[in-house]
Amino acid sequence: MGGRAGPRAALSRGWPGTAPLANPPYDPRVGEPDGAPDLELTRVMAAPAAAIWAAWLDPSAVAAWWGPDGFTSTVRLLELRDGGRFEVVMHSPDGTDYENLYLFDEVRPTRGLTYVHQGSEEWGLGPSRTVVLLDEDEALPRRTRVTMRTSYASDEDRRRHLEDFHAADGARQLLERLERVATSGRRAR
Repeated sequence: MGGRAGPRAALSRGWPGTAPLANPPYDPRVGEPDGAPDLELTRVMAAPAAAIWAAWLDPSAVAAWWGPDGFTSTVRLLELRDGGRFEVVMHSPDGTDYENLYLFDEVRPTRGLTYVHQGSEEWGLGPSRTVVLLDEDEALPRRTRVTMRTSYASDEDRRRHLEDFHAADGARQLLERLERVATSGRRAR
């Protein structure tokens, strides 16, 4: 990560408004770009990268696509920049609220971003790191390949996310919802 404080440093020192974790749950592969991801999904979207990026910029647009089908989301804070925070509550169809805190490690407009989900004491989950890449296909105008790669903190976290929380299906649905918002003409304010 080229000398910048990475996810491990962020977890150990805490962030404004959050208490630092005494012994942060951390696995070296979370935050290691050369490690194989635990979950990788790619979707070719019928939208240019600028439209997809615009769907990331506006909290109301993010609320329209963040989460799997049937969920709604409330975006409490969205600071889409290196070191920024993303605080969102996902509301499930059964009424369960899932509070989430993400810290953006790297943000490259219209190219991609990296964020670290801070885990959940309530649900017993450690942190996870996700890289989102946007790659416009020059051979196909107005098409963008969006790839999400997620690494979990431990084998047990990977199992729980993939089996208990159906993370692969949820991520696939999230990408479908992102495409719908990006192609609807909705733009950042």
